Amino acid sequence: MVPSAWRKAVYANPDLAQGAVDRDAYVVCVLEQLHRALDNRDMFASPSHRWSNPRARLLDGPDWEVEEDVLAGLNLDMPVTEYLAELVRGLDAGWKQPAERLEEAGPAAKVSIEVQDDGRVKLNVDKLGALGEPKSLTWLRKRVEKMLPKIDLPDLLFAVNAWTGFLDAFVHLGDERTWVRAGGCRRRGSTR
Repeated sequence: MVPSAWRKAVYANPDLAQGAVDRDAYVVCVLEQLHRALDNRDMFASPSHRWSNPRARLLDGPDWEVEEDVLAGLNLDMPVTEYLAELVRGLDAGWKQPAERLEEAGPAAKVSIEVQDDGRVKLNVDKLGALGEPKSLTWLRKRVEKMLPKIDLPDLLFAVNAWTGFLDAFVHLGDERTWVRAGGCRRRGSTR
């Protein structure tokens, strides 16, 4: 019960007789071991929700056999075996469809399924090429580009500043406020 990290504190207290056990250190040592065992789920405390055995709350025996209550609790409207069979069919179809498409593509496919020595399946995907742009996207880009006005960026910034006044929030690096004029920016006190 006393690990090596606690031996000196438990057995070698200079205030006690040689070979005597320090009761306080031993209690703290045992409490630490108990907490570690509870955290690792090596030990359980039965009246507790946090530290109890989670397997003890699983349905077992006659409680599990009452199928209608279990179905109602899971919001199922069919027997469990039928529900699971339906899920298996869906999963099976989900795997077969890509496999069939890979077979149809043949060696031109950029994806391959490889069975490894340990029986596991690995999906290999080569670098996929870019898809071409649809004609509708090309048409939309050209249309939007024609609708946008032809304007230089500085002119656009000054127009937006006229509506919002956002340039008043900017300060020159020399901590001097800037003036904005139609011809551009200039510092206070400059003659230009």
